[in-house]
Parts: sequence; structure tokens; C-alpha cells
Amino acid sequence: MLEKICISIIVPIYNGEPFINKCVKSILNQNFRQSYEIIMIDDGSNDKSVELIKKYSLPNLKLYSLPFNSGPAAARNEGIKKAIGEYIFFLDVDDDISQNTLETLYNIAKNENCEFVCSDFKRIENSKNQRESIFNYESDTIFDNEKIIEAMKKEVNDPTLGHLGLFGCNGRLIKRAIIVDNNIFFEEKFMLLEDKIFCWDVLGYVKKAIYVRKQLYSYFVYPNFNTAITKLIDNGWPFENFKIIKKHIAKSLKNRNVNDSKVNKYANQGFIFHIIQVLVSISRSIVLKKIDNKKGNKFRKDIIDKILNDEEVSEAIKNYSISNKESKWIPRAIRIKSRILLELACNLRANEVLKRRRTGKE
Repeated sequence: MLEKICISIIVPIYNGEPFINKCVKSILNQNFRQSYEIIMIDDGSNDKSVELIKKYSLPNLKLYSLPFNSGPAAARNEGIKKAIGEYIFFLDVDDDISQNTLETLYNIAKNENCEFVCSDFKRIENSKNQRESIFNYESDTIFDNEKIIEAMKKEVNDPTLGHLGLFGCNGRLIKRAIIVDNNIFFEEKFMLLEDKIFCWDVLGYVKKAIYVRKQLYSYFVYPNFNTAITKLIDNGWPFENFKIIKKHIAKSLKNRNVNDSKVNKYANQGFIFHIIQVLVSISRSIVLKKIDNKKGNKFRKDIIDKILNDEEVSEAIKNYSISNKESKWIPRAIRIKSRILLELACNLRANEVLKRRRTGKE
């Protein structure tokens, strides 16, 4: 009889040579005494990633390779298909986790009989945690149906939650049955926001989720390395993707028995919110010089032109609720259809976000 696997740790890898040893060490240093498997998916790397992984003679480490570079969503989907653990935990190869991460999350999941447990996170740049003493919630929090719906509303209003608020995929323990039974996979053509959309799908079915007020996951910022925005520009971003996001949000809310009028309200809010988030992300990469200035500005201009000429955007922006944590000028520029003002507002917001993060205010 096969040994029960408690956790499947899924790590997508593309040219992760500089990070693999640190990532594997982070997992092996866990004080978790239950059984787990490490599933590493090579996403068509052209460096020595595979060679490095093969040096680890670990019975619980499994390496799979995609035939060509397909993006993190495709790699994670392959990991989901191979996983046999009771729970799934996603970890990016350039990040790491605290020694007690798996034990903390797993014990809570089992003791509280919940399908979804997440912690808070560190954002580290140049060895400094930009989120020192910053947490998404004031205390450990149990999310029942009502609180999950409230979190969904907050997710489309608060730009400061970051990639590891309640929504996202990394740094959380998810009951594999939720994913498998509901046929949930990442949107493979998405090079950005695929983690958020995946979590919308998952939280549409979760009965009980728990947030742990500990920064167990460390997300590293590497200014000199290519980001998802680089791939986004190289592969393109069809405007239809924003409407796909809207459909995922609406489906998740419906699965939680939210009435149709509120589903429409929050799906439209999320539609505009994610448009703004993508614009700011592109602008931040331009400011950080992670992408070629001319190429980045042209890419952003093309998206802006589509935004300003889309009828669905024109209708949704009329009722968009602007939070006090975001730029007031970006939605206003969309509403009056001013490309110049929108570009300026995006640049200002990008600089503001970077400043706030680096001074520990976000």
C-alpha cells in the first residue's frame, strides 16, 4: 500500500539555476514530520536548472519537464495533474518559506477541518523586508461563507493586498480535492494574474478558509531579472483576457449564492480594477527599467487605446467605486477617455507604489 502523502509542493521552474539550491534547501529545512512530495516542473529552461535538480537524490522529489516554455500556469497545471497529496502548496523557485511553514499550515488545516489556509508574506528587496510589521489582517482570521464573500468584495477594491492577500496561489495550503473535484486549473494563456484567477475559482467552492497572521512566505524582488511583465509584452495580452477575468469573478460569486445584481456589480468592479492593476504593473516595470522604455510605452499605449474604445469598459467605469488606497486619476482618465492623462496617472501611481513599498508603508 502506498504511503499517504500529506502535502504536494509544486514548484514551476524556468531558468531557475540561480535559485534552485536555496529553494530546495528551504523545503528540506522544514520541521514538518509528515510525508510530503516535491514536484518540480521544468518549463523549457535553457540553463542548468534540470542538471542541478537531478543532483538531488531524494525519493520524494519528482521532476517533470514541459516540451517547451509555456508559462507558469501551464507548469503549475502539470504539477496539479501529477500531485497525489491531500493538500497542495505552490512555491515559486525564486522564493522561500520559513522553517515552520508546512507544519503551521497543515496543523491548522487538520485541526480546524478547513480546505484553505494561507499566511502573510515578506516582500524582500536588497535583503530588506519591505513589509516589516505590515499584515493584511489584524489577527488570525477564520473565513466562513459570509467572510469569504466580504474578502471577495475587498479583493476588487484594495490594491495594497498584493499577490498574497487571501487571493493568489503561492504560500497557501489548498485541499487537493477542491481542485480536482471541481476541475480547477490555471488559465494557461495568462502571463499575469493567473494566480489571482485560480484563487477566485478555488474560493468559489471553499467552505472554510483560515488566514494566519505570520509572514511565513518570502517573496523576493529582483530588479535585474525579467518579470511576468516581460513575458506579457513578448507574448501579448489580448484585451479579451480582462473579460475572461470578469467571467471567473462572476462564476465564483454565483457559486457562493450571491444574488445576480451583486454578482454583476462586483464582476464589473473587478473588471475595471484588474485593468487598472495591469496598467500600473506595466508602468512600474517601465519605471524600474525592467523593460525597454520604448517597447513598454508602446505596449501600454495599445492596451490603453483598447480600454478607451471598449463599450463594456465605458459602461462599467460609470459605477466603479474608487477606494482611498488607489489613484483617483486613473479611473477618472478612463471615464473621460483621455489617453495622455491616463499615461501620466499610471506613471505617477507606479512611482507612488514603489516609494510606499520601499518605505514600508504598503
